[in-house]
Amino acid sequence: MEKIRQTSFENKQLTALGVEPIRLADIRAKLPNVAERPEFYILFLVTAGRGKHKVDFVEYALSSGSLVFIRPGQVQEWSDYAELDGEVVLIDPRSLPHGDRLYAADSNLLALDRWQNCTVLPRAVNDDVLDALRRLRRDFTQFDGSSLDIALVRHEVLSILLRLARWQGQLTTMARVPGRAQKTYRLFIQLLEQQYADQHSLHYYAQRLGYAQSTLSRACLKYEGVSAKVVIDRRIALEAQRMLAHSRASVAEVGFYLGFSETTNFIKFFRRVLGVTPSVFQRRSRVEA
Repeated sequence: MEKIRQTSFENKQLTALGVEPIRLADIRAKLPNVAERPEFYILFLVTAGRGKHKVDFVEYALSSGSLVFIRPGQVQEWSDYAELDGEVVLIDPRSLPHGDRLYAADSNLLALDRWQNCTVLPRAVNDDVLDALRRLRRDFTQFDGSSLDIALVRHEVLSILLRLARWQGQLTTMARVPGRAQKTYRLFIQLLEQQYADQHSLHYYAQRLGYAQSTLSRACLKYEGVSAKVVIDRRIALEAQRMLAHSRASVAEVGFYLGFSETTNFIKFFRRVLGVTPSVFQRRSRVEA
């Protein structure tokens, strides 16, 4: 089955570092003209021009001060960027703190999985972040591959992300969710990301995590305003949309990949969640492309 185009962090000279700061103008000619699913984070602060960028079927209008943030696994499309310029940072997830005692708190505070894909930064925040991004790019030009330089660049990236996390926290209800509910919700979302293609039952996730189904639903209601079952259905439907629109897989192949034993069950599910059949959605998506 043909899958969505995957892009990985491929610069072999930077494998140990896992970070690459660049200007959009320097990579404009290399940008793909098809939808892609990056395996790394993309941080893009627009400094000049106007354009558009699409992330998971939502098109954003960009101008100076727009901040674009793409998570690994999301599907993006560079649809209108000829007049844009800005600071871009590619970040391999392995370069960020994961469970390290010193930086575990920073990792949790970042909450990158809940960041909005596009925001417009206030002037003061924009100026601070832009200065930090330009400093990061200057330091990167002097990068010599040493452990000291790796630590310096990674710390600068973490500082930028923490600064932006403070701003992102003002845009979401997550910061106002009690600590226990927040932990429950995040554990559920993490497991869902790993298992959504095979497991559609709320009972399964509750059992794996050791929570009552009602506990998971309360946590989802506090953060997303919907039950845990709806969160599961939406995640499955999003992946179905991605595959139908951005690959050549058939409706039957997509349904099978997402754990539906019968194509008719997948069609009923898709129509119930999105209000249209998979074949109609696929046809419309390909016409628009």
